[in-house]
Amino acid sequence: MFYIYTDGSAIGNPGPGGWGAVILHGKKRTELSGANRWTTISEMEVIAAVEALRSIPSGQQVRLHSDSRYLIDGMSYLAQRWRRYGWKNSRGAPIQHQALWVELMSLNSLHKVEWRWLQGHRGHWIQGRADQLAYLEARAALDGESVAA
Repeated sequence: MFYIYTDGSAIGNPGPGGWGAVILHGKKRTELSGANRWTTISEMEVIAAVEALRSIPSGQQVRLHSDSRYLIDGMSYLAQRWRRYGWKNSRGAPIQHQALWVELMSLNSLHKVEWRWLQGHRGHWIQGRADQLAYLEARAALDGESVAA
């Protein structure tokens, strides 16, 4: 079983943003992070899950934790509905970040993923580390340090 904890951050929302992921597998711990110079928290939340799932071999059992209802609800039931209705929401407006959702759904189908919501900032140290990674990346992007464009 892979245990994944993800988080996203944006300064200004939209603004410079970062994402972080902590992956536990047996006794091994892996940390991943990245940034965009102009983004939203929602986009960073989805990217964190995409990057974490990309990093593990296909066919794994995964329990992915996030404090983002957007991500968890999206993968639990909304993305299937959006796809069925031509990637439009209930008001007929296009879904934001469609390409990311399509990729995440594809990665989800490669694994057995259990999507779990975790209340943010409640003292869970691993989720706190994912939050810290995301914030540090957003801060680096704000300060103009070398990060993904």
